Amino acid sequence: MATYPLLFTFLEKVEGNGFLADVAVHGRLLAVEEEDGVWWMNGVQPGGVAAHGATRAEAYAEFRKTLMHVLFDIATQSRTFFDFRKAAMKFFEEVNRPTLVEWDQARQLVRAGKLTIDGMRRETAEAPRRIEIKQKQHLKDFKAKDNATDPGETVAA
Repeated sequence: MATYPLLFTFLEKVEGNGFLADVAVHGRLLAVEEEDGVWWMNGVQPGGVAAHGATRAEAYAEFRKTLMHVLFDIATQSRTFFDFRKAAMKFFEEVNRPTLVEWDQARQLVRAGKLTIDGMRRETAEAPRRIEIKQKQHLKDFKAKDNATDPGETVAA
């Protein structure tokens, strides 16, 4: 079994009850390749989210989809934008402590040059992980230049 410390950023628009929000999730996850070749993505921050797939890319896509469904559910249950922001931030702050220990151990192997994923860029993990939530209130707030794609996954170093 191999484990890899990953950093991710997901960008999404989230619609709620009377609001639209730009959400950027900058988190950590532990990628695990099982002996049978199945990949798992286990959330470190936010914790409590996991997904699997036949390949690393498939598991990563499933993790993203699962995480976004949680945020969409929070939006559905929130009466206002401010309720959504508070609940989403609380969800994001939940850290899976046992997985964090494994993540830190894997990061030390990356830093020592003993672990890498071919083709994936390295990024130092000192940048704080965070969730950014901005309300879009007026039609003038909606601009084509704001469309964005996820920058992808990186291995934490």
